Amino acid sequence: MNAVMTEPARTTRAAERREAGTAPNVPASVLGAAELTLVATSIALVYGFSRVFVDHSFFWRLAAFTVISHGIAIGIRRLGRGILLSAFASLVGLVVTTGLVLYSSTTRLLLPTFATRDAARVDLDEAWQLFREIRTPVIVHPGFVLGACIAMWLVAFLADWAAFRIWSPFEALAPGAVVFVFCSLEAAEQDRLASTFAFAVTALLFILMHRAVRVDRSASWLAAEPERGRRAVVRTGAIVALTAVVVGGIIGPALPGSDDEAAIAWRRFGKGDQADQARVTVSPLVTIRSRLVSLANVEAFSVQADQPDYWRLTSLDQFDGTTWTSSGEYQNARGQLPTQLPAGTTTQTLTQTVTIKALDPPWMPAAYEPLSVESDGGTKAIYEAESATLTIGNKVANAADLTYVVESRVPVRDLNVLRAATSEAVPAEIRDRYAVSPSLTNFVRTRARQAVSGARTPFDQALALQNFFRGPSFSYSLTVAPGQGVDSVDAFLRARIGYCEQYASAYAAMARYLGLPARVAVGFTPGEQDENGVWRVRGEYAHAWPEVYLAGAGWVRFEPTPGRGAPGDEAYTGVPFQQPSAGDPTTATTVPVPTTVPGSTPEATTPETPDPADLIDPSLVEQGTSGLGAASSTSHVWRTAARALLGLAAAVVLVLLAVPAVKFMRRVIRRRTLRSTARGQITMAWEDAVASLGLLKLPVNASATPTEVAAAAAASAPEAAREPFTTLAGITTEARYSPGDPDAETIARAESASATIRSTVTHHVSL
Repeated sequence: MNAVMTEPARTTRAAERREAGTAPNVPASVLGAAELTLVATSIALVYGFSRVFVDHSFFWRLAAFTVISHGIAIGIRRLGRGILLSAFASLVGLVVTTGLVLYSSTTRLLLPTFATRDAARVDLDEAWQLFREIRTPVIVHPGFVLGACIAMWLVAFLADWAAFRIWSPFEALAPGAVVFVFCSLEAAEQDRLASTFAFAVTALLFILMHRAVRVDRSASWLAAEPERGRRAVVRTGAIVALTAVVVGGIIGPALPGSDDEAAIAWRRFGKGDQADQARVTVSPLVTIRSRLVSLANVEAFSVQADQPDYWRLTSLDQFDGTTWTSSGEYQNARGQLPTQLPAGTTTQTLTQTVTIKALDPPWMPAAYEPLSVESDGGTKAIYEAESATLTIGNKVANAADLTYVVESRVPVRDLNVLRAATSEAVPAEIRDRYAVSPSLTNFVRTRARQAVSGARTPFDQALALQNFFRGPSFSYSLTVAPGQGVDSVDAFLRARIGYCEQYASAYAAMARYLGLPARVAVGFTPGEQDENGVWRVRGEYAHAWPEVYLAGAGWVRFEPTPGRGAPGDEAYTGVPFQQPSAGDPTTATTVPVPTTVPGSTPEATTPETPDPADLIDPSLVEQGTSGLGAASSTSHVWRTAARALLGLAAAVVLVLLAVPAVKFMRRVIRRRTLRSTARGQITMAWEDAVASLGLLKLPVNASATPTEVAAAAAASAPEAAREPFTTLAGITTEARYSPGDPDAETIARAESASATIRSTVTHHVSL
């Protein structure tokens, strides 16, 4: 084929190559190095999320998404395909990778299902609720991980498009810079210098290598010596980058005043003078359903104790009509902890040795009410007295494999004291905070009044409300949607089916409407006792229950959830010790309360007013940890890598199938358009004839004229096809440039010539 490409055609082909991401005259090694540095920049950005999460268990999943997204973008671009096909392939890859890496148990034949969609939607809904409540570092919640994975997938796709399709390095870094700034604004202090250093270094390396690629593409260097320009750019850029890194990463932090407080403490706006002491944590009530369902068989922690109890995490005192939340002022858990139990309350001391396995920070479960922390495992434990919440220190990022020893003063309830409680004797600060009636619907208010009809004392009302929910018309199920707000309470009372989140939140909301100070407590039932007497507490034992303040007795727990009952409370609730049957949270087992382990004697004590000097040690400085968290297990890394590879393979297969499908659809649409006009019918006849030359393995220059193609084909095509080719070329040329439309006879001649060419070539090839 000797046809000469015209200048407009050459310009068009060059533009197509640029749009498709190819780089003429650029060695593959140089282009590959630039692509690799862009991937490294994205991985550094992934590491930056360590400032947002409490540990690094997110890293391999987020890195897998990032690498696969880059891989798809690079593959489609190097195949010379356009941005639309690349976007489609990226979307397919995102869906497949999400199923394999994050929700593998919901996939079928390596492909996501409706169950995958539902699980992802629930996780994202929970993450959105948590995002509005908590402060970093946050738990590695599946919804947060999914959101971060989607963000990094999009960042990788946009970065590759900007870097190697429109050849703009700074636009390529812009999406990642947005994510980096977001993490910096929301982030904790952990890994601040390391993450900033990693992102800065990789970004500079990418700009350097991208510039080297552009030098090779440019005509400003002699074609015979492109290496000279590349070496100059790399050498000069490396010196500048190294200087910037040294000054910014090493000298900068060492300058006087670098560790001082910010001149404008923007993080404290709206938080008052006690912002540093306040702790706003994730409401465990929001995540209780995912623990009951997704983590049912995962051991959260274990407890070595003489007696079982509800292992309490915290209590939630604030209800805005949508969500139960809490916040409080924490102090160091040193010495004897302050008590909220009224003076004269009889208690038993219960010592618990707790080992955390897979429980989200910052919680340190313990029986109500913690008396003292004998050993905090080096976490600098802190305590919030009003809610009786024990947590790890603010600077500790991870609680995996933590073992601590805590003593609790477990109240022994006196039925006479409970019955004697009056509303008038409730302290004003308790009544004003915990008895504020929410805006319930008329239906809920009516049910609340009916439930306590005839009950005269606060205790009788609290007990009647408990028994209302434990009636035969209510049932337990995990298939209902999560929810704790006013609308959810109304829907729950109408359907009369739900799990502990609905029972506890409905009870507390209705109790407040009736004038009873109430709150929602969250924790776990005792769990399953092994042969060594250790209570193994899995996700299926997660639980929530209401607590009512009764004058003279303090906060008293009640149990409205069917199939649940706290050890030791039967004397006043009438409910025996019950908890989920092992392996099935929807059923219940009544458990006999174990006798005290031989050799131990629970001690009855009366809470004392502690000396304030014992509560806070002014000399104590919280050191925290390095913030690196626990390393992921090798098996987990390999499983994640295997799923990532499967995701990439599945995405590639789908793309390979999608390419011919897209081509076929485009061909069908184009031929339908051509048939609608006379000129189009002749064009279609010409294209069919030219396509038949592919059977003869004859190359066709896309910029050649029909006459040039016919002349070139005459040298190699079968003799019977030469004259029809010449005739068809003349008709096609006339149709392209003639002012009038071809008539029916001309169209018929063109289609006849095209048919002759195709049949002749087909017959020739089959010989």
